[in-house]
Amino acid sequence: MQTKQRTLITLTSLIILLGAAFVFKADATSSRPPAQPTAIAVVDIMNVLEGLNERSVLEGQLENRMKARQEQLDEIVKQLENLDSDIADITRGTDAYREKLREGYELQAVAKARNEALSKIVSIDTGSVMAGLYAKIEAAISDIADREGYDIVLFDDSSFEVPDEAANQDVIRAIITKSIVYRHDSIDITSQVVTLMNNEYSAP
Repeated sequence: MQTKQRTLITLTSLIILLGAAFVFKADATSSRPPAQPTAIAVVDIMNVLEGLNERSVLEGQLENRMKARQEQLDEIVKQLENLDSDIADITRGTDAYREKLREGYELQAVAKARNEALSKIVSIDTGSVMAGLYAKIEAAISDIADREGYDIVLFDDSSFEVPDEAANQDVIRAIITKSIVYRHDSIDITSQVVTLMNNEYSAP
């Protein structure tokens, strides 16, 4: 009988302790402030780039530099054409003929090297312009987010369509890489970014 009473007392004590621990945990949890709503905005990066006045100016400058380098390459091509014409008038097997051939091989090598260099230079210049613009876009987004109270600004890919006539793996890839399924127009700050950047670019 005493053993039964001790067992009952022990179980009762355990229940009391567990209850106290639960109450303590509940109090600790209830003291934590509720999470605040997160303010989110989206930006269509392609529309931003297309709407920037500075981008048009920079692309025009890039095109002018590319034309200048292309003209240098065209001059070598012209020299090659003239050389081919000269070779046609020289007797094969002569020293003059062999000298013209050597000149032609050298010009061909120069033309090839300059063509490859032109492609790399254009790519680097374009990448540099894009990196500079993106840095300014980030700064503009940050300014607007601080002013409007947005906590997160995401690139808007909600308009990217999932292909309906493509291989299964391509469809799945398009689905799983899509970050925004739906967003309301009210959180789109694309036009604000474009306006801010164009105003800053036009400012004296």
